Amino acid sequence: MPKELEVKIEFSKKIKNDVYLIGFKSAYIASSARCGQFLHLKVDDKITILRRPLSIHKIEKNLIYLLFRVRGRGTKLLSQCKKGDVFDAIGPLGNGFHVPRPTPNAQRILVAGGMGVAPLVFLAEKLREIRSPKSETRNLILLGAKSKKEVLAESEFKKLGFEVHIATDDGSRGFKGSVVELLKEQLRTYNLELRTNIYACGPKEMFYEIKKVLEKYPQIQAQVSFEQFMGCGLGICYGCAIETKEGYKKVCKDGPVFDLKII
Repeated sequence: MPKELEVKIEFSKKIKNDVYLIGFKSAYIASSARCGQFLHLKVDDKITILRRPLSIHKIEKNLIYLLFRVRGRGTKLLSQCKKGDVFDAIGPLGNGFHVPRPTPNAQRILVAGGMGVAPLVFLAEKLREIRSPKSETRNLILLGAKSKKEVLAESEFKKLGFEVHIATDDGSRGFKGSVVELLKEQLRTYNLELRTNIYACGPKEMFYEIKKVLEKYPQIQAQVSFEQFMGCGLGICYGCAIETKEGYKKVCKDGPVFDLKII
């Protein structure tokens, strides 16, 4: 169950350009959060009215990490927070990724479009945690960015034992093209004997492209995490509703993670 908590910032760090990483301690969130869930933050009482939804980036013991890009007044204020500053957080919220039990000959492919990398480190932590030593499981992450300067969290995935493949729009690092084009290239050498699950986060346009790619691979299961504007974050205001094959769904409550087949 989500709770409203007062949390104190332990550290705030500029990662690159306009991307920041902040951390705070919460035993409750650390013990109850599932990968893919998010927190709804109240940044201040004067300049911003609505809370800001941020995915849980990773968890180390009781330390919660949030990775975000400055996009407006709320995230700008959050980027200026310092150690000791206190803010209000509601969470954990939403439905996260469904992680199947480890099976022999399995392959997990994480696909991150830009800041879509934010919730995938937490997922990678969980996948490593449940990995069976007897199963031959292949874990890889495809990181998409505009250029090599904007590649995020590469070292974190490597520490978790993931194969890291990079796609940049300008070709300055790794594969030249979009991360979906890189996925397409990876699947061309796809072993049909491997049970494959795809987990993706990024702009919604990326999901439609992935869906087209997977038309050739109906056996592959895919889950996608939406980046969406939210009002209340609790499923009351319908400000984050999206249209699906099963009718309208609220990203904050029904998601943010959905089975790609219903999108």
